[in-house]
Amino acid sequence: MTVPMRQPPRFVPTLTEVIDPSASNQTATHSGIDEEALVATILQQVQPMADLLLRQESEQWLRATLAQELRGFSTRMQSELESMVRQAVSEALTPQNRSEANRAPEDF
Repeated sequence: MTVPMRQPPRFVPTLTEVIDPSASNQTATHSGIDEEALVATILQQVQPMADLLLRQESEQWLRATLAQELRGFSTRMQSELESMVRQAVSEALTPQNRSEANRAPEDF
């Protein structure tokens, strides 16, 4: 046995209430809710998550910054090493140094 499909109603009633903002402030003040205590309670509950997020973000930033600096340092060191090797090879291959290198050890 099948149930025939019903068309949904064209207008659906909603459960809404118009709230006057000025009335809500007065209600909160008069209902005995201590605003400062509520703020302190919420901050106490939110603070551990905020600390965790701050720590994670700062660690991520630190890792990225350190990696970038290390790449730059490595590039500079490679360039300096290449320059020093080139200079040493150039000095070793000058005509004066070549003749000294070809001399017999007993001539020293």
